[in-house]
Amino acid sequence: MTDPNTPKPDFHRPPPGAWSGPLPPPPPPGMAPPPPGMGMPPQYRMNRGQSSFWKVAGIVVMVGVIGFNLLIFMAMFGGMGGGYDPHGLTERTRTGGGSDKIAVIEVSGVIMESEGSLFSPSANPVAFVQDGLKRARNDESVKAVIIEVNSPGGGITASDLIYHEIVEFRKSSSKPVVVYMKDLAASGGYYISAPADVIVANRTTLTGSIGVIMQGFNLHGTLTEILKGRDMTIKAGDNKDMGSMFSDPESEQAKESRRLLQQLVDDMHVQFKQVVKDGRGSKLKPDWESYCDGRIFGAQTALKQGFIDKVGYFEDALAEATRLSGASDPTVVEYGRQSGLAALFGASSGSKGARAEEAVADALAGRLEEHLRLYPGKPLALWIP
Repeated sequence: MTDPNTPKPDFHRPPPGAWSGPLPPPPPPGMAPPPPGMGMPPQYRMNRGQSSFWKVAGIVVMVGVIGFNLLIFMAMFGGMGGGYDPHGLTERTRTGGGSDKIAVIEVSGVIMESEGSLFSPSANPVAFVQDGLKRARNDESVKAVIIEVNSPGGGITASDLIYHEIVEFRKSSSKPVVVYMKDLAASGGYYISAPADVIVANRTTLTGSIGVIMQGFNLHGTLTEILKGRDMTIKAGDNKDMGSMFSDPESEQAKESRRLLQQLVDDMHVQFKQVVKDGRGSKLKPDWESYCDGRIFGAQTALKQGFIDKVGYFEDALAEATRLSGASDPTVVEYGRQSGLAALFGASSGSKGARAEEAVADALAGRLEEHLRLYPGKPLALWIP
């Protein structure tokens, strides 16, 4: 039952906090009306400034998203000065001079061919060298190219592709190519250096390692003794699993597979030595081939055996390029990579953000070099100490 003392609701009474007074009178004739919200009951007033801020913010975000997508579209389909350069090639002046140019292309780190993307366009050193040599070929003011090599090598196919590009560049352009070796120009790093007109190495350079390696590991004993695992490989063809980490290394089939793989690596080693012979020719000493057993050696030994032409610094490489090309007071320009979004918006690789991305890329390359120690089944022209 309802308590007779409970007050009955008054539906004509305004809710707590509501405006209960009379509405303001209209403004006198000739006076401007009050600003919106002024003189209105508090519950009807609006913070128009806050509302306008969020509207403007929403419009800015929408325009930004649309604009960003348009920039990507224009860059990819030719709307930004000739189209999106998938490898982000730039040109930077190292030292000034006359109208003649000598272009510098750097090959640094592990030589592995890989495809880049819109946000990581500089991941492929093979494509970078291709683009650099193409630019040098088409630029009539470029009289010679210096390739700075600082690499332990890498994939033998990637190394061979760069080697081929250098050979074809020399044939098609008649412009001399000089290699300047920095800290390391070993294995694939020497493979790509061999066809140069002149090779200059720093006195602290390590080079050589003229050989081919195919690394792998075997888990047969581990699986059977520790994990109690069993090899359940199903194959068609006796040697389909050649080099498998799960096969019994003492089996006749595994021994046959190893023999075939050894033959494959030996054939690639013969090819490597032929690259050296074709590139260096009569400069090589009679016993040069005895140094092609995979050993690493210093600049003085390389000079003595004819693997390089001179021990010196970049200035010496520049002097050789100037002499061979006949350039007059050349300007030295360096081809570089644009990194990440810099490739899209045209920023140079010397920008702060690009340097940060390149530092990350260098760190990843170092990690890759470490992991290649356990990379199974791929022939490598790589020095792995």
